[in-house]
Amino acid sequence: MQNKKKILPNIYNFLCPKQTKKLTRFGIKQDGGYIIDLTVVEKVNHLISFGMAEEFSFEIDFLNYNDLNTLQIYDHTVNHKIYLSNILKVLRRFITFRRTFSQLYEVVKKYYIFLKFIYNKRVNFFKLKIANQIKNRKEIDLNGVFSKVNKLTLNFGLKIDIEGDEYEILEKVLESSSKIVFIIIEFHGIDKNNKKFINIMKKILEVFDIIHIHGNNHALSTSDGFPIVAEITLVNKKNNLNYIENSKTFPVRGLDYPNNPFLPDIEINFN
Repeated sequence: MQNKKKILPNIYNFLCPKQTKKLTRFGIKQDGGYIIDLTVVEKVNHLISFGMAEEFSFEIDFLNYNDLNTLQIYDHTVNHKIYLSNILKVLRRFITFRRTFSQLYEVVKKYYIFLKFIYNKRVNFFKLKIANQIKNRKEIDLNGVFSKVNKLTLNFGLKIDIEGDEYEILEKVLESSSKIVFIIIEFHGIDKNNKKFINIMKKILEVFDIIHIHGNNHALSTSDGFPIVAEITLVNKKNNLNYIENSKTFPVRGLDYPNNPFLPDIEINFN
């Protein structure tokens, strides 16, 4: 059993977030919700999101926050077939009395919410994989992504949840950092990519500040106590936010919730 009171080694001290006054949660109170600061949200009207799967409540909250907000979202794993297959599966079991009407209703409702979301006039959904180098027509690189941003959009936010491919694109992301007001990144496989993770974070922190960190409890912790999967919120230093005395212990009560609600959250204790 992992020791949840374990203090992190000093090597991670540079990742201790700077605390802001207007932290809030966008998205559901489990996997799919992330912490952001309203001060920086109010500086942008456009969000680029890499990865959605079947959970996009963060993006919906961003759209609902301001009627002018727009969104580009990329995910090659999501399609109508997945939803229709789930509906057919539950329908068959409903007919044979192995599923209830409410269960059938829920899967149909999920598909309806998906359709309403991707066909929203303020949403541009692309069934493409984010890649550092394009190998086929189902992939797009960051040059292609940023070329689709309205030329009148001077600043935007970026959310990255692409199951380990984040390490391949972050150098390129930094090349466009002057336009990026905030970044939310879910890092995966930190146990296997520890040096790569630390090195890229040091480069990112030359331009951005960390304002929040949370461990995803669908995975455990590394041998030294750091989460194997970590959600990190960063804001561009150009925002000149006023920071207050920072906390060294996470999760934050009232903001953070376990990604898996059936397991305890992961504690992060900076030295």
